[in-house]
Amino acid sequence: MKKPPPRDRLMKAAHLFYNEGIRAVGINRVLDEADTSIMSLYRNFGSKDALVEAYLERRNQRVQEKLDREVARRATTPRDRILATYDVLAEVVFVDELYRGCAFINASVEMASPDHPLTQLAIRHKDAMLGRFAREAREAGAPDPETLATQLLLLMDGAFVASDMRRDPSIALQARTAASVLLDAALSSAVAPR
Repeated sequence: MKKPPPRDRLMKAAHLFYNEGIRAVGINRVLDEADTSIMSLYRNFGSKDALVEAYLERRNQRVQEKLDREVARRATTPRDRILATYDVLAEVVFVDELYRGCAFINASVEMASPDHPLTQLAIRHKDAMLGRFAREAREAGAPDPETLATQLLLLMDGAFVASDMRRDPSIALQARTAASVLLDAALSSAVAPR
């Protein structure tokens, strides 16, 4: 059987950055896992950081596609679509035995600089989630969809971190319950008499 091209093998080996940490995984470890040479890395990506960036870009794309697909399959109302996002999160935490939190939060923390390209990529990912929540909150009739979206994202990010730190996937389910309370409070204030 023919081996996949070096670029594909490098992208597959990039899971090490999530599993063990970007700074902790040396490039030689990635090259060994990918069974390829340093020249293949430079030809295809130019640097370790560029490989990490490509890996995170692909991960972002896959996350967004999975959310689009799974949320659409499970929910039809804006409120239910928001809560379905937490259901998908809970499944990821429960199913993935190598779960290590949010790859984007992890990358941002490791880079320790708001200006680092990987931190900027993480911010774009979080902005996409914020936009998703704001769109749904607006459609649901929330009086301040941007604030509600920020609260929902904070709750989600907290669930990512706490589920990893405590190795307790039930935290993601608790986040869904808290999101439901936030939604109900915001939506009831939209229809409350003045």
